[in-house]
Amino acid sequence: MIAIKSRSVKAVIVVSVFLLAGLILPGLSLASAGGFQISKALSQDFETKHFNSEYHYYALMDGGAPYAIVGLEKGYRVIGPDWRPVNMDSLRLSALVSRVEESPVEGSCAYGAYILDSQNRKIGAWYSSYMAGEVVNEQTKTVSITLHPNWLLN
Repeated sequence: MIAIKSRSVKAVIVVSVFLLAGLILPGLSLASAGGFQISKALSQDFETKHFNSEYHYYALMDGGAPYAIVGLEKGYRVIGPDWRPVNMDSLRLSALVSRVEESPVEGSCAYGAYILDSQNRKIGAWYSSYMAGEVVNEQTKTVSITLHPNWLLN
């Protein structure tokens, strides 16, 4: 039996195991990281109160204040305890957009972005002043959105 006496050799082995696991396990997962594609046109759509009637809409709420608006293709849904479904119409969108714009993150402004799946296909829309990341589970058609923690300083 070979005895590993050097701490640096042990450290290299441990790091190698974690790196290999990090490369192998995502391939086994049903969820995949998508992304956001910032869009000036989409920002203008929200600002002018235009919405895609083919999307299901959700608002990220804290008390009565919305932090973000998400629209997703039919068949997809956003998951998380603070997301509320919204039956969208022009008046409701106008009210939500105004409230999102009234309380932006300090030093930031609200922006629109397309929500992309792992194949960079546009599956939805995002409007907020918060930075976020998202994961799409193609099997369950769910989208999980996480706000950047450094921006949650309320």
